[in-house]
Formats: sequence, C-alpha cells, structure tokens
Amino acid sequence: MPLATIDSEGTEIFYRDTGAVQGSSDYTTLVIYHGSAFTGHNFDRLFPYGGRDNVRVVIINRRDYPPSSLYSEAELEDMNQGRKVALEVISRDTANFLLWFATTQKIPRISTDRRAGGFALMGWSLGSATPVALFGHPQSVPKETFTQLEAYVRQLILFDPAYATFGYESPPGYTPFTDTELDPPDIFQHFPEWVSGYYTHPGLPSRDVSQLDFSRRGSCPSVATMTAVEFAKACYPPAGRSEFPMFYSMQPELAKQGERALFDEETVSTVLPGTEVVWQYCERTNWPCIFAFIETERRWKECIAQGKRIRKIQFQEIKDVNHFVQWDHPARYWAATCQAIHCNL
Repeated sequence: MPLATIDSEGTEIFYRDTGAVQGSSDYTTLVIYHGSAFTGHNFDRLFPYGGRDNVRVVIINRRDYPPSSLYSEAELEDMNQGRKVALEVISRDTANFLLWFATTQKIPRISTDRRAGGFALMGWSLGSATPVALFGHPQSVPKETFTQLEAYVRQLILFDPAYATFGYESPPGYTPFTDTELDPPDIFQHFPEWVSGYYTHPGLPSRDVSQLDFSRRGSCPSVATMTAVEFAKACYPPAGRSEFPMFYSMQPELAKQGERALFDEETVSTVLPGTEVVWQYCERTNWPCIFAFIETERRWKECIAQGKRIRKIQFQEIKDVNHFVQWDHPARYWAATCQAIHCNL
C-alpha cells in the first residue's frame, strides 16, 4: 500500500501510481485530487490510458480519506471556526507531497518549451481547493520549496469545480446542503445521487445564471451504474467531518484563497508564475459547477479588460457529459485531458 510520509510529524498520503512511462524522458505526471465524499477510486478507469499518451497518472486520497492521515481534532476545530490556518495546512501538505514525489520518483522536469514534463495538478469538484491552496497560501510554504517546485509544477487543471471551491456567493438553487428537510448526517446520503445526475442548462451558451437547471434531481445518476463494491470504494461519507466546514465556515477564506491564486497580480507573478490553468467544465454537470465556470470566466474577462497580469486560464468545455465523465466516459474524458496536458487546446 503506497503511503508517502510527507513531514516530520508523520503525515501520510495514500496514492496509486501507473509508474514511470517506459522509454520516456519527458512524460508529464498527472496528480489527481478527488472531490467531496468521493475517493480517488472514481478515477480508476483512467489508469489504462496514461502510458500510451506519455502521462504518468497518480491518484491520491486527500487527508481524512483513509488510509491517508486523518486531520487532528485541533485541525478540525480550525476548519469549523473558519480559520485561514486550515488552508495553510492544506497548502503545506500539497507542497510537501509534490516535492517528495518529484525527488523520490525522479520525474522529468518541465521541458524548455513548457509543453511536456513536470506536474499537471488536477483538482476535481471541491477537491480543486487542495491544489489551489498551494498558489493561494505561499506564506505557508518555505521559499526554497517553491524554488524547487518551479522546475516541476507546469499546469493546474481545475476539473468541474463547484462555486464553493472559490467562496462565490450562491444564486438561489437547490443543493443537499441547503435542503432544510435534511439533517446534517443525512446530507451525504443524498449527495451522491444529486451530484452525479445529468442536467440540461439552457442558460449556459448565453451565461444566463437564471436559466440553469436547479432541479432537485437530474437524470441517470452515475452512481446508479456502480456496483455495491464499486460504490463502497468510491464514496466515503464519514469525510463529511472535514468537508462540511468547506461548504460553510471556510467559505470566506476560500474566497480569498481563490482570488490570490488566480487574480492577484503580485501572487501570480511570484508564486509558480509559469503555471497555466485549464478550467474544464462539463456541459451537463450540476448547476453549482456551471455557475462556478460562468462566474470565474466573468471575473477573468473583467481582469483582462482592465489590463491586469493575472493567471493564464484556458476554458475547456466537454460536451454532453456530467460531473462523473471520468467514470461514465473515461476515454472521452481522457482525450480532453490529454489535449490540455499536451497544450493542444
């Protein structure tokens, strides 16, 4: 069972790895951070594709998802109180894992044309907040660590993140987290079916948020296609103890983190400045993820129009798929992701 010990306190991160691409000296290492309530096993169907496209695939379980280390009671208290230090811990853990992996596995550095090698960091759904923390809380990571990581961190792929990832103020619309008929322990029992449904958003082409699909349930939820064994591996509701604060008390700090990581000129110019961002959004995903795309694109265009030197973002639409495209249509999702990794958008 591969566990990376990433600090002197014995913090461990569980990961699975396709291994080095045989015969390649410039493969890219794709590190995937899963979303809320769902483990890294949701990406298992991508494993067969990596090597043939010069990509090493590394899927981790974030902290509080066994067998990775659980958060301490003090760390959980920081989350529940909405303290910035909780995100600083995530930033430091992310940096420590990446540096550990780069040095122990001797992965290729970024190529001179920045089109190969290095890391592509992928965050899915609210799990995107994990790699974003690396860019939004530089003060938590030693400068020498960032200096070393500059040779490796090439790309940040935000795979269908929800608005809560960036602390955006929500439009009125149904989610299990706003359902007054659900007690908190029941939310993550209803969450999988809702989040994995297929939705149709008439307002997407015009970016009209009022015309998104705010239904209580979508059609054909992806979790319904999982066997009982697959679902037990893919879904881990007990992690709600560290995810609930992200949806509630941590929202103000997540907003600041996202602003610094993507739109703050000083941070962008000094923290892994060569890193480009690819934002993947799925045409039939749930509305919180579509809204996150619309709002981020609006802010990005506004900053560009003002002449600000912000993080380069490319927006990639994946047609006719939902939030679980990596499960329902892994080949289609891999093709889109390879376009991003190999800079062919």
